[in-house]
Amino acid sequence: SDIGDFKIGLDMLPEGCDALFVISSIGKTQYFAVESREEAMTWVNSLRQMRQDAITRNMGHSKDIPYPDEWKSFDKSAKRLRDQKTRIKSKLDAMNTKEQEMRSL
Repeated sequence: SDIGDFKIGLDMLPEGCDALFVISSIGKTQYFAVESREEAMTWVNSLRQMRQDAITRNMGHSKDIPYPDEWKSFDKSAKRLRDQKTRIKSKLDAMNTKEQEMRSL
């Protein structure tokens, strides 16, 4: 289970690290060791704010907020991954539907 994995992770932190935070994204979970709980919370809060900023930008509500041009490539990469995942899921759903139809014959 994830909670069990998390507890094991706390036992295996590198020297000088007393906290851990987890990032889960498109089919991937990553664990990050940091020096303190405060540093972990800073990372988590920063990532949450960045996510909210991305949502705000995508909705077109951030015209007056500066956004570095080089970050646009990150957004494009993430969009491509999301679109690819959606296409794969659609194809799998279609294949499963077709397979179920064939079984019913």
